[in-house]
Amino acid sequence: MDLARIPLDEMVDGRGGVRPHWRRLLGTISDLGHRELLERGRQIARALHDQTGPSAAGGLAGCDPIPLLLPPQEFARLAEGVTQRARLLEEILRDLYGARGLLSAGILPPALVYPAPGYLHMGSADASAAAAAGAPVIDRFLSFYAVDLVRGPDGQWRVAADRVGRANGVGHTLENRRQMARVLPELFSGREVRTLTPFFDAWQDSLYRQAGLADRNPGLALLTPGPRGTLWAEHVILARELGCVLAEAGDLAMRDGALWLKTVRGLRRVDVLLLRQDGWTVDPLELEGGPVPGIAGLLDAARGGAVKLVNHPAAGVVEAPGLAAFMPALARHLLGQDLMLPDLRTIWPGPDGAADGAIDTLLGGDRGAWWLRRAADPQAAALRLDRADGDTLDALRRHPGRFVAVEAIAPSVMPSIRPNGIEPGAVVLRLFALFDGAQWQVMPGGLARLLPDDDTPPGSPLDGPVVTKDVWVTVEDSAELVGSAVSPTPTLAIRRGQGDLPSRAADDFFWLGRYLEQLEEAGRVLRVVTRRVGRVDGSPRERVELDTVLRLAGAVGLWQEETAIGAGYATLVRALSAVTFDSALPQRLLSEIVRVAAGLRDRLTVETFDTIVHGADTLRARLQEARVPGDPGRTLERIGSVTDSILRFGATISGLTAENMVRSGGRQFMDLGRRVERAGALLTATALVLRQKDVAQRGRMEGALRLMLELSDCVITYRSRYFALLQPAPVLDLLLLDEGNPRGVAYQMAMIAETLAELDPGDGAGLTGTADAVMERLRGLVDTVLAAPQQDQTAAALPGTIDEIRESLRWLGQQIARRYFVVLTPPRAVGGGRYADRAGSRGEPDGEPGTKLGAIDES
Repeated sequence: MDLARIPLDEMVDGRGGVRPHWRRLLGTISDLGHRELLERGRQIARALHDQTGPSAAGGLAGCDPIPLLLPPQEFARLAEGVTQRARLLEEILRDLYGARGLLSAGILPPALVYPAPGYLHMGSADASAAAAAGAPVIDRFLSFYAVDLVRGPDGQWRVAADRVGRANGVGHTLENRRQMARVLPELFSGREVRTLTPFFDAWQDSLYRQAGLADRNPGLALLTPGPRGTLWAEHVILARELGCVLAEAGDLAMRDGALWLKTVRGLRRVDVLLLRQDGWTVDPLELEGGPVPGIAGLLDAARGGAVKLVNHPAAGVVEAPGLAAFMPALARHLLGQDLMLPDLRTIWPGPDGAADGAIDTLLGGDRGAWWLRRAADPQAAALRLDRADGDTLDALRRHPGRFVAVEAIAPSVMPSIRPNGIEPGAVVLRLFALFDGAQWQVMPGGLARLLPDDDTPPGSPLDGPVVTKDVWVTVEDSAELVGSAVSPTPTLAIRRGQGDLPSRAADDFFWLGRYLEQLEEAGRVLRVVTRRVGRVDGSPRERVELDTVLRLAGAVGLWQEETAIGAGYATLVRALSAVTFDSALPQRLLSEIVRVAAGLRDRLTVETFDTIVHGADTLRARLQEARVPGDPGRTLERIGSVTDSILRFGATISGLTAENMVRSGGRQFMDLGRRVERAGALLTATALVLRQKDVAQRGRMEGALRLMLELSDCVITYRSRYFALLQPAPVLDLLLLDEGNPRGVAYQMAMIAETLAELDPGDGAGLTGTADAVMERLRGLVDTVLAAPQQDQTAAALPGTIDEIRESLRWLGQQIARRYFVVLTPPRAVGGGRYADRAGSRGEPDGEPGTKLGAIDES
């Protein structure tokens, strides 16, 4: 591996020699070789993808296996500069939302402050009075801070951007380190690297201290836009590391001036809210709002001290790119110091364009040496000045105060592993700091990202898919590693329930159970249909059975129209091939299962989540492979193989959750979803089979009974009890009343009643009573058949009664939804492959609580 020809600014000193802290690492890299490092990098990328989950639209494209090294002396200087800058930003914010002395003295122009999206015009009377008195509205704006740094050709680190809003990337930093240690242990061998865990411990302690509670365990929550956001994986990691509940805006509510989390056991107080969405969206009552939901009244509660916001949403104003032009003067005015970490050279032309002839300087010189940015908006895209079109240049001349020019320096480069070899890549270093209540602490590490090309400015956000590097702070041999101090915490009361399970999470677990059961039911019906297609030219009775299972396939959503009824062999095989391999029910159910599982990423173990995601990917691959055209016989064989894979997938997840998940919280609602779905599907199948033509016209029950046993996978159990003789009462008893039959209705109802009693022991005759009433009707139904002299005719008259019982079960599902999670009603898939929103909107208790794919229409 030849590194000599690569200009590696981060690895070489000013004389062209390799810096001492790189020498040992370069030897290990050379020993591994390019091909091995490339494969290790792919392993890390796969692991990061598994952590991110398929729901995230962005995230990290991977972690380059060559880390960025910072020797302890260099990191100490950087940490000192980051701490100084964090203190400065806090002072700027206290002034802007307090006395506004910087604006009145002309040190900071209002044209850079008031138009900024991060400046919040909080219209409270209390806020106005506090500002008039010269006091800050908020006691502390910044508790967490991130900064993007680039090293220029002169070796000086410079600030490319301040990050105080979401300050994302810290969770990915931790995950990068974990995967590097797992996949590339050779790089760590014989080398002391400072760990990241103490930083997260200190962060968690600081959140506890901000709550200021000594008598109870504080409620910590992380506000996230949700699993469809590009930073969902980051939020999952942070919530786990910091012990926060991961909550969307719909999970939270204001009551009596305080913030509460909606859980299945009622409201739970939230004392500290870690914000991970744009500040201007968090409170639609006072702020502009946006496409991401907010919490009405949140800022008023924060002003009253009922909840601490980390960071406060008003802090976003200091991210305005134009402020960089004034940072040296601000540091001298507020701190009496020069900046230790200067900004990239920045020119703000001023509102009249006359600031030191700035326009002439920019347009008359080397335009390629400048990035043109919006002065107040950090999210607006940057543009090379030499690539600006006529309209942009005209806008710059007419409204110069809206723009700012940032020097386009060439960032330092270091080696990165690419498919064709080791290539140099420009790097931007992001460091993180937190205020622990007494002082600022800087994480001994960080996130380095590779700029994809020269058209990407160093100060661009970290929202898209990028390749990153782990950042190592090396340890001197004489240094002592000291962890964070242990903070006193209140003694925890013993709890064995589900804890603060948000209603949204309970809803997702409920639907995960239902979707898994729907997929399994579809697989069982598909298997029964496939076995009977070959009998299309058989006896009239066999044709009746085939048409019955085809109608059942339509009932569970495998196809929408009964076009296959009465069709010939070739037509049936084509229809089965279409519903199995094309965009039909199995594929959509798999997508729904993975989507819901991604939303529960913070509440599923790694093993469970990986089993769901990898199992779904494997099934999709099998479906794709099995689509190869062939003769009808081969097609049926492939369908049968795929059907077996579907059933194994469901059985694997069922076994994993039964053995690995504590029987409370998420598992309870997941189990409720499965039980409600399975009982409804079995009742649907029983009524439909009893309506088949052969039974209705001639009371011929034997084929119908055999089909019912096959659909419920109870053939062996029945045969072991009654041998070959089929009668309606024993079959119905096994399917409807036997509480020891895990495929029967009675077992499902017993589990539903038990779970409901655990969730609400004082429910009495409520939901548990409804479940008991369903069983009472089923017992009466079977007793009637058993006592009848002609069981066949009596059983043939049961479908109407079974439909009524099924309606009671449907109503029970609705009541479960209304009691525990109707406040959160996201769109759900509906039967037959159709999709529709729930009738009720979020938070509207009178809306329809849900629709589905499969046997039961709503829940």
